[in-house]
Amino acid sequence: MIRKRLFCRALACTLLAAALYSFPSCAAIRYSTDNTASVEDMAGVLTDTEEEALLEQATELAEMTGMEFRVVTTDDAEGKSAGSYAEDYFEALAEDFAGGCYLLDLDNREYYVATYGDLRYILTDDRIDTLVSNAGSYARNGDWEGTLSSMMSDTKTYINDGVQEGTALYDVETGTYTFYEPPKSISPFEALMSAGVGLLGFLSMFMTTKRRYQMKVPEKNDYKVQDNVHLNLRVKQDNLINRHVSRRLIPRDNDHHGSGGGPSHISSVHTTSGGHSAGGGGGKF
Repeated sequence: MIRKRLFCRALACTLLAAALYSFPSCAAIRYSTDNTASVEDMAGVLTDTEEEALLEQATELAEMTGMEFRVVTTDDAEGKSAGSYAEDYFEALAEDFAGGCYLLDLDNREYYVATYGDLRYILTDDRIDTLVSNAGSYARNGDWEGTLSSMMSDTKTYINDGVQEGTALYDVETGTYTFYEPPKSISPFEALMSAGVGLLGFLSMFMTTKRRYQMKVPEKNDYKVQDNVHLNLRVKQDNLINRHVSRRLIPRDNDHHGSGGGPSHISSVHTTSGGHSAGGGGGKF
């Protein structure tokens, strides 16, 4: 009887363990310390070591740019294209909507990078074509970690190279161009010169005003108000005789970006389902 009970308990534990292991475990998201970078292996194709390595790369990109970088794998794109899935995933985690999302989509058999903010200017169409081509050899060999790592490695190179002169966003929906305008800044020498000129101006005005007001303090009865105040009121009327208004149209200069005003490098963008402007591209495997 005792042996029968022990056997039943052992059988129940075995069946319970088998049932638990038959369900796929939920992938945990790995975040950087400031949550600006993350890796989520929902497809379950990465080892812990590979996830840590990819998170380190994403974190480095975030620290270099101040943007957000997300890495994700999936074997269920929920009926979406790879691009739409990457955009929805990024926007669900984003705070400033600047940065990129690197997707390995085993459902659509595609890898993709979605770009937001200034990363759209850095990763132009030509650069994305090169990035996708370089990652393709890894994807075709089933090296999933290598695929994602290659895309981030090329992104780092292009970030270091900076935005190319004459780069513009091309909105495929409206047909309009938006040229990149670098942030305005001054050099340390210019800042020092400005501070010096400001200080000299202040000292000059201060000394002049100080000398002007270095007067002898008057005695109590030296100044009599009634002897020094005079008031004389006159009536004066102004009549408007004629009025002339001149207007001149000043043409706007739209030719400061090169010959004909056209861009040298284009980054194609569109409006996502979440209402944000995004660029990007990917490849099949």
